[in-house]
Amino acid sequence: MPAPTRAAAWSLLAEFTKSQPLRRHGLAVEATMRALARSRGVADPAEIETWGIVGLVHDFDYEKYPTEQDHVWRGMEILRERGWPEPIVRAIASHAFYTNIPRVEPIEKAILAADELTGFVGACSLVRPSKKVADLPVESVVKRMKEKAFARSVDRSYITRGAEEWGLPLPDLVALVIRAQIPIAGALGLGGAPAPDLPDGPPPPEPPAP
Repeated sequence: MPAPTRAAAWSLLAEFTKSQPLRRHGLAVEATMRALARSRGVADPAEIETWGIVGLVHDFDYEKYPTEQDHVWRGMEILRERGWPEPIVRAIASHAFYTNIPRVEPIEKAILAADELTGFVGACSLVRPSKKVADLPVESVVKRMKEKAFARSVDRSYITRGAEEWGLPLPDLVALVIRAQIPIAGALGLGGAPAPDLPDGPPPPEPPAP
């Protein structure tokens, strides 16, 4: 089966995820994944879209199956039942340490680098006076990493390991994530105003290149 379209990926996310914050997280990670692809010299638009799709749906099963016993595992089953290509299934599965799936391909390393850090950057943006990701200094994100009381749900080990496996110093990776979010800040609620609801379909506009 060829790679699914972005519209099909959004339909899958909307089917399983009704939470607006989780839908926005998918969009945010999609934008980061596209930026990571371009940063590694991926030029084929179809391949860039595949990276984005992995980011868009990586947590599609989380709302229904939030535990480590189910999350990712049930998602893998669903994707395979629906005929999704195995490289995409594997890339999505590799973003959780507990699956013990080694990250070998660049797309697999990218989803680890993108996931938790993208969410953390969003949290850091929302405590800025302007609530704009465009106003977020890299140094502020790095400093917040050391504050255990801030964004407690974010596992810092995923962020540091993601930067390490991607092969980029953490400040540089933070800067890339920030740039990736700016073009879609309005949809994410990171542009200084509340985010609009993301409907079941059609999908939001494709994130432009940062």
